[in-house]
Amino acid sequence: MNITYCDRYVQIELLKGTRLLDKALEYAQKHFSKHYRLSSSVLILDDGERFKKDYLINWAYHATLQSEHSTKLLPRQPLQKVDSSSQSEPEPSEPTELEQILSHSHLPIRIKITSPNDMLKRVKVHIHLASLDQVLLRLEEDDRVARRYIRTLFSGKIIYEVENEFCINAAGYSESMWQSVIELISSRVIHNVALEFEYQKPEEGEGFLTREEYLLRKCYSELDVGFDESLEAVKKQYLKLAKIFHPDNALDKDPHTQEYYQDRFKKISHAYKTIKNAKIHKRATA
Repeated sequence: MNITYCDRYVQIELLKGTRLLDKALEYAQKHFSKHYRLSSSVLILDDGERFKKDYLINWAYHATLQSEHSTKLLPRQPLQKVDSSSQSEPEPSEPTELEQILSHSHLPIRIKITSPNDMLKRVKVHIHLASLDQVLLRLEEDDRVARRYIRTLFSGKIIYEVENEFCINAAGYSESMWQSVIELISSRVIHNVALEFEYQKPEEGEGFLTREEYLLRKCYSELDVGFDESLEAVKKQYLKLAKIFHPDNALDKDPHTQEYYQDRFKKISHAYKTIKNAKIHKRATA
C-alpha cells in the first residue's frame, strides 16, 4: 500500500485480491454517493464529505504503518521525565506526513488497484560505518516509502536526516552487530518498493592493504563514490555533500546537530583532499 497526493487528487494504492482493498471498496460504496469504478481504480468525488475522506485516509495510512512497525529490530528508548517548570514554550513543529496528506483531502480520492505482477520499484540503501558510534544510510534515490520505513526501523536512533541520508546512533553496537542487522534486512519489500541494503564488506585480499591504502578506501566510502571513480566525479560528489553539510546550514538547529554537521563537513573535506592528493601523486609517478 502506498499513499501519495498531487494537485489533482489523493491516491491510495492497494493490492488486488487483498482484504484491505475489499474493506476500502466496501467503505467507498457505503459512504460516498459519487464514487466511480474504472478498470483499475475507484474515483471518489464527494466534496461535501471531507470528514469521511479524512477517515478513509487515516485508516489507509495506519494500515500501511502496521506492517512496518512489526519489523522493528531495535527497542525504543525509555521516556525521560521532563521538568515542565523549567521548559520554555515549545516551538511549532513541522506538519507530519499524515497531516500533509490530510490537508489535501478536499481533492478527489483515487483508489488505485495494483496487480502482484506490477513491476517493483527498487531502491538501494548504502550503509557506511562512519565511526564506532555512527552509521550512515544513503538512499540511492529519494523515495517516501523507503524513508518512512527507515524512520520506523531505527526509531529513536536517528541523529539527523538530510536529503537522502540518515545518520544513525550506533553507540554501544559493534560492527559485527551491524553486519548481522544488514544481512537480516538485506532485501525487503515494502508495498511496491523493494529495498536493497548494501554493506560493502572487505573484498578478498583486502586484508593485506597497507595502512595508507586502507585509509584511502575509507575516504572513498566517506564520499560514497567508487574506488575507480575519476577525480572529476569525486569532486562533483564532494561539492554536493559539502553544500548539504556546510555548518551554516545548521545554525538554526540544536547544539548537538550543529556539532554533527561540523564533524561531517570536516570528514568530507579531509576525504576529498586525501583522494585528490593520492590521484595527483599517482599521475606524477605513472
